[in-house]
Amino acid sequence: MIKNMKDMKMTTMDVASSISLTAYASSMVATPICLVALMQEMNLNLTEGGSIEVVRTLLLVGILLISGMAASRYGKTALLNSGGFLLAAGMFLYAWAPSYPVVLAAMIFVGIGGGFLEALINPLVQDLHPGNSGRYLNVVNAFFSIGVLVTVLSVGELLSRNINWRSVMIGLGVFYILIAVFFLLSSRHAHKTGQIPDNSYENPISHAKELLGKRRFWIFVLAMFCGGGVEAAYTFWSASYIQLSYDTLPRAGALGTALFASGMIVGRLASGFIKQEHLPRLILISAAGGLVFSLGFFFISSLEALMVLLFFAGLAVACFWPSIQSYAADRMEGDSTMLFILLSTAGIPGFSIIVWTMGKIGDLFGLRAAFLVIPLLFITLLVTIGAESRRKSQKAT
Repeated sequence: MIKNMKDMKMTTMDVASSISLTAYASSMVATPICLVALMQEMNLNLTEGGSIEVVRTLLLVGILLISGMAASRYGKTALLNSGGFLLAAGMFLYAWAPSYPVVLAAMIFVGIGGGFLEALINPLVQDLHPGNSGRYLNVVNAFFSIGVLVTVLSVGELLSRNINWRSVMIGLGVFYILIAVFFLLSSRHAHKTGQIPDNSYENPISHAKELLGKRRFWIFVLAMFCGGGVEAAYTFWSASYIQLSYDTLPRAGALGTALFASGMIVGRLASGFIKQEHLPRLILISAAGGLVFSLGFFFISSLEALMVLLFFAGLAVACFWPSIQSYAADRMEGDSTMLFILLSTAGIPGFSIIVWTMGKIGDLFGLRAAFLVIPLLFITLLVTIGAESRRKSQKAT
């Protein structure tokens, strides 16, 4: 089941893809960490706070749906280059926003830029490492969690030192520009040296229709929805829950999210040791552990115990997103680009719908009650991947 990490050979584009995921991750958690300050300044409730994530996600999903056709025409790296700069533009507009509607408008840029990054980084890694993508995807996606960790710690500390949230957004925008420039230069070099394989992705609409007609595809859609939802639940609401329930500074809320992200980093790096054929077992064991930890949430009262639980929750959630996509590519025929895009299109609504649902439940019954959603997601993951793993192990369906 375990494989030597020395066998892995990370390319320049693996590195560029990894740090681009840190920017994407940072853009996702910037709002949750700043949310309490933002709500206080603009007099928003929890539902309106959650709606910021909904707007970002709707745009992101829209981009996901068209990115397959765009990638087949312009190439993955060209769209990824654009996405990085659009992400930066959105953060600058966010920092300037004088009102709630302008914040939502800024999310349009963030959603579009993030959509290209979400849609095409993992397919690019799949192209670079066909047949053994699970290990590379888990390692590259560990940098998503690193982006979460670094952002929540630094932003939480800055807010605790009374640095205005708008200044934080400007700093993040500058950071995103630097990363976008690095990806641009790296991709140009990679094309010249042949690191990036020729684009053989054709007829994306036909392939999408073929996938949508397969029952197996919809099993993975549900799994991705739940995997994305449980990751979003902890990432988006942990900081606010800690601040509101324990009356703490933003630093404490950021630390909770950082511990969750740390668990995800450890989990994804550890998943790099797992052989491709053992991905379903990895997903099932992780879901079972996550279910136990999510239920344990309701039996603890101290902040210290909650912090420990968040770390182990991150460890359990870590493998879902990259491993479910890689497992699906193993089980289904055809080019992986549209498969990855459609699965991401299923996973991203898991982020927004679960975040909004928890915010609504929080307004009605309290944020603690909203965390009851998480065990249901783990149970659904166990059922879907458990059922799929028992089906005949072949690509053709």
